[in-house]
Amino acid sequence: MNMAEQLQHEAETLGIALSHYDIDGRLIYAHPESVAYFTQVLRSTGGGARGGGERFDDVIVAQESEPITYDTSPLNLPQCAAIHIAITDENEQSVFEQTSSLTSILSLPPLSFGYYLLILVAAKQQYRFRLLVSPSTAYQPPVFAQKKAWGLNVQVYSLRSERNWGIGDFADLAYLAKSAVKFGADFIGVNPLHLLYPSVPEWASPYSSSSRRWLNYLYLAIDQLPEFKLCKSVQSWFAKEEIQQQVIALRASELVNYSGVHQLKIQALEKLFDFFKRSKTAQISARREAFAAFVRCEGEELLLQGLFNVLDSLEHDKMPEDENQIGWLGWRQEWQQLSIEQCDALLVKHQEKVMFYAWLQWITAVQLTELQADCLTSGMALGLYGDLAVSSSRGSVDVWSDPSLYCVNVSVGAPPDPLGPVGQNWNIPPYNTTELKARGFQPFIEMLRANMCHFGVLRIDHIMGLFRLWLIPEGKTAADGLYVRCAFEALMAVLAIESQRHRCLIIGEDLGTVPDEVRSKLNALSIFSYFVLYFEQRDQQFPNNQVFPLKAFATIGTHDVPSLASFWHCRDLQLFADLGILSADFLRQKYDQRVMDKQAILNTLRRDHYLPPDYAGDALSMAMHDHLNDMIHQYVAESRTQLIGVQLENLLNQEVSFNLPGTSTEYPNWRKKLPYTLEGLFSNDYIPSFLTRINSARHK
Repeated sequence: MNMAEQLQHEAETLGIALSHYDIDGRLIYAHPESVAYFTQVLRSTGGGARGGGERFDDVIVAQESEPITYDTSPLNLPQCAAIHIAITDENEQSVFEQTSSLTSILSLPPLSFGYYLLILVAAKQQYRFRLLVSPSTAYQPPVFAQKKAWGLNVQVYSLRSERNWGIGDFADLAYLAKSAVKFGADFIGVNPLHLLYPSVPEWASPYSSSSRRWLNYLYLAIDQLPEFKLCKSVQSWFAKEEIQQQVIALRASELVNYSGVHQLKIQALEKLFDFFKRSKTAQISARREAFAAFVRCEGEELLLQGLFNVLDSLEHDKMPEDENQIGWLGWRQEWQQLSIEQCDALLVKHQEKVMFYAWLQWITAVQLTELQADCLTSGMALGLYGDLAVSSSRGSVDVWSDPSLYCVNVSVGAPPDPLGPVGQNWNIPPYNTTELKARGFQPFIEMLRANMCHFGVLRIDHIMGLFRLWLIPEGKTAADGLYVRCAFEALMAVLAIESQRHRCLIIGEDLGTVPDEVRSKLNALSIFSYFVLYFEQRDQQFPNNQVFPLKAFATIGTHDVPSLASFWHCRDLQLFADLGILSADFLRQKYDQRVMDKQAILNTLRRDHYLPPDYAGDALSMAMHDHLNDMIHQYVAESRTQLIGVQLENLLNQEVSFNLPGTSTEYPNWRKKLPYTLEGLFSNDYIPSFLTRINSARHK
C-alpha cells in the first residue's frame, strides 16, 4: 500500500468521504488537499477536557434486551490469552462478570437501555469501553393514543405584553400557555434559549450561540423573581420615572432593542444579586442553599461560563464588525488559551462577578423549570417545545472552555448546488468526532440533558448533522469542503436514551435530501419528522392531508421562511430585491416559483373541498384574506399528522420575516415583534375563535 492509499484508508477509517453524489446525482470527488487536511485534524484526540474525565478505548452500541457482540480482532490480542470481562452500570454496580478464553467475537448478555462501563482485561492489558444500550424507540407521549395534538410556535423575543421590559420573557410564555390551553393547545414552541454573548447583546441569532448548554437570561421575567418581590429598594428603583420611561420606550419599539434591554435588566439583576447575598429572610436563605447546591452540581463548567463572560466584558465594549472577532476570538492572546494555573488565578481574581453569572444561570433555569411545570399543571400534554441549534459559534464559551472537543479551524456548511452555486459556510465549528468518541460521547450526553430537562418536546435542528456534516477547511470556500460521517448509531442511541429518561419527544429537522439509512433509523426510533407545507408542492399541487406523515410535526412555515401573508404577497422576495442580495434572473425564477406554489395551494384547497370548485380568484390576483388564511390552517389541522404547530404571526396575517437567510446587518434579523400585546390578542374574539376552529379540526 503506497502513501496515497494509506492516506485514503486512514481517511475512510476516520469517516472522511472521498466522494459524494451531488443533488443532480453526479459523483463528486473530494479535493486531495482537503482529504489530507481533515485526516490530520481528526487523526488524534486533543487530550481531553480540563480536569480529566473518563476516556474509552472504544464505544459499543447495542439494542436493549438483545445479545451484544463485539469484534476483538482490532485489539490484536494473543489467541491463547484468557479474558476477564466486567460490566458495571452508571451507579458502579456490577451487572456482569466472567473469565473465559479469548474468542474473536465477544458475546455479552442483553441489558436494559442506558450507559455501562465494560472493562476487558487480557494479556496483562486493560481496555475500557463505553456501552451505549439504546431503547427500542425514543419517548412517545401517551397523548397520541388519545388524540392528535397541536400547539403554538413563537419567537420568544417577539412577544409584546403590558408588563415585559421590551423583550418577550418567561412570564409572557406563561400567560400565552395559560390562554392557549383553554382552547386545547398542548404545547408552546420556542426558539433556542441558548446563551448568547452578554457583552455583545446585538449578536442576537439564537442559532449562533455562545453555549448550547447554558441559558439566555434575557428571557427572565425579573418582576416575577422572589428577590424582586422582596426587595423594596429595587422596586423603588424600578418605579422611578426615568426607569419607567426606558421600559415604556423599549416596549413601544417595533424592534427588540437588545442593548437597551440588556442594560436595563443587568442593572436590576446586579441589584437583586446584592440583595440575594445579604438578605436574612427565610425564603432567600433557602434560595442561597439551593444556589450553592446548583454550583456544586454543575461544577467547573458553570464557573468557566461565568469567567468567559467576565473576560468578554473586559475585551468587548461594542459589537465587533467582524464575525471572527466575536467572543474569545477577539481577546488578547494570553486569554485565548489559558493554562490551568492561569484559569484558576482568574477565577479567584474575578470570583464575585463569576458567581453573579453563575447565579444568573441558576435563576434562569429555576424560572424555566417552573414554567414547564406550570404548563403541565394547566393541562398541556407536552408543555414547552424547545429547539436545539446545530452547534455553538466559533467564539463561544463552549469552544473556549473545551477546545479539544471541537475542530476549531473547521466550519460546518453545505456543498454547492443549483440554488447556491458557491455553497454555504455557517461559520460554526463541529465536534472533533475522534475526541468525542474517546470521551464516550459524554459532552453530547450532558448537552442533551441540559436541554431536555426543561422541555416536553425538543426539535433537533439539522438532524442530518448527527449522520454527516459538510466540513470546510479554514480559509477555504464551501466548494473545498467534504463530507465527514459522524458516529450516527452512537449519537442516535444517546438521543433515544435521554429522550426516554426525560420523557421528551424528539423532532428531527430533516428537510432536504435524507439518505435511506437516516430515514430508516429515524423511523425505527419513532423520531418525529419535520413537515413544512411550503416545501411540499409537487406537480402543481400539495398532498392530501390524509397522506401527510403520521409521526411528524407539521407546520406551514419556519423561522427561516416568511410568514404566510408575507409569502403570499412576496414581501420576502421584494426584500431580497431591495437589498440587492439576489440576481435579477434568480429573483425572477423565485417569483415564478412563488406564483406556482400559491396556485398549487389554491388548487389543493379546491380539490379537497376547503374552497368551493368555482371559487373565484387565482394566485396572481388574489390577496391573502382571513377566509383563505383560515382554510389553509384547517387543511393542515385536519391532517392525520400527530402533531402540528401554529405560528401566531400567521394567525394574525402579519407580514414578517423573523430571519432573512443570507443577510446579516442588512436586515433586522431576530428583532421583529408581533403587532399586538398578548393581552390584546385574547381580549377580542378573533384569536380565540381561530384557536377553537383549529382545535375542532384536530378532533376530526
